[in-house]
Amino acid sequence: MAFAISANQLRRDGKPVTSLPSPYTGGALPSPTRFLVMHYTYGASARSSAEWFQSKDNPGSSAHLVIDRDGSVIQCVRFDKVAWHAGKSTWRGLSGLNQYSIGIELANWGYLNPAGTEWKTHTGVIIAHPHMAPHRNGNPNGVKGPIAWEAYPPVQFQAAAEIARLFKERYGVEEIVGHDDISPDRKWDPGPAFDMERFRSLVFGGRADNDGISLTVDVAEGLNLRTGPGTTFPVVRLLPAGTLVEPIERDGRWLGVSVLNTQGQPSQTGWVHDHYLS
Repeated sequence: MAFAISANQLRRDGKPVTSLPSPYTGGALPSPTRFLVMHYTYGASARSSAEWFQSKDNPGSSAHLVIDRDGSVIQCVRFDKVAWHAGKSTWRGLSGLNQYSIGIELANWGYLNPAGTEWKTHTGVIIAHPHMAPHRNGNPNGVKGPIAWEAYPPVQFQAAAEIARLFKERYGVEEIVGHDDISPDRKWDPGPAFDMERFRSLVFGGRADNDGISLTVDVAEGLNLRTGPGTTFPVVRLLPAGTLVEPIERDGRWLGVSVLNTQGQPSQTGWVHDHYLS
């Protein structure tokens, strides 16, 4: 992925990303912009959320970007305008974080409901391989202990991190927070499935690694890069022995990784079994 910003619009591989402008904006956003706020959509596709930001039925909400599960991006508000994504919020002694932040929405269902041995969204969609954890602010359904959340695909996580790095460089973003940080009494996004510590490390100069190191494919016949954490998921490609990868997230013995090119930059994402890495 090769993202860039030109005239407060996001571009990818030299072309503008899809634009679905929202009318729900609040004037000029000061520059430098101190914060980046991460959200989940609590919905299906990025497009459905972006279209909601345009809808006349929308009581007044928007975000600068919506990133889909496959890493594709829709821009809804220019980066020099206030988007209405934070609502009633407080952070670092400031109130009303819309005036001080850029907002990214990640297409994600959020917390899930038990249905026998499966987990379903609030619309009844079954989600496989959920992330099990309690929310630090208390679970939204009132249940004690771990509950299920939709996991964030590595390609989505990586796209968000690359864009966030641009915000740091272009707009002076100095801190990344979740909606559940700035509105802890009413919001749970992006939730425990989003590895905020690793995300900040990717953006602010650390490496999204495992114990501070990149890992190497250590099997002569190569290692399958898959679309998900298990052998039932399709193979994306075969990684030759010696390929460097950078972990993004873990699901048991499976790692969501970025494959590094010869310049040490992320070039592709997927899942591998950690037994074959050194």
